Amino acid sequence: MTVRWLTEPINERFLVTRKGGELKAKKLVSFHRNINGEDIKFEMQQESDGTQRTIDLLPAFLEMAAADSDRVFVIDELDRSMHTLLTRRLLEGYLFACGSKCRSQLLFTTHDVLLMDQDLLRRDEMWVAERDRDGSSTLFSFSEYKAVRNDTDIRKSYLQGRLGGIPRILMGALCSNNENKTAGDQS
Repeated sequence: MTVRWLTEPINERFLVTRKGGELKAKKLVSFHRNINGEDIKFEMQQESDGTQRTIDLLPAFLEMAAADSDRVFVIDELDRSMHTLLTRRLLEGYLFACGSKCRSQLLFTTHDVLLMDQDLLRRDEMWVAERDRDGSSTLFSFSEYKAVRNDTDIRKSYLQGRLGGIPRILMGALCSNNENKTAGDQS
């Protein structure tokens, strides 16, 4: 049985299955309990961006966790609109499901520094992108840094700028331009 999610422009989601050559589609809705314990139906567009993102990612994570999966999944900004702990739990679930016969792979980008954790991922599995002066980017594995040992707090080192990948925002030019406009407006 093959399972796929479809997303409509109006932000509705459908679960489409094929069984015995026949396609079946079911509209996805969610339910939340009210204060009286009753289930209240919610349309997907009523859900938060994080809940919608989680629902969109579930098929990929379910397929990656399947014993016979041999696919590579590439997910840009895995953590987009999701709580840090939810993103971590999805990754932990995937990694737990990976056995010696598992051939699925997950490549993802993130801006969530809390996922830079050697208890979750190995150093050779974590990379940082460093933008060069010409606008191109270079990727560096944390395993390339001699200062990154098994007991190193990668998050702290990264945020201190010792591992690259830190954005450079030149506020001085913006502030001086705004000051000049303000000074010019007063004259």
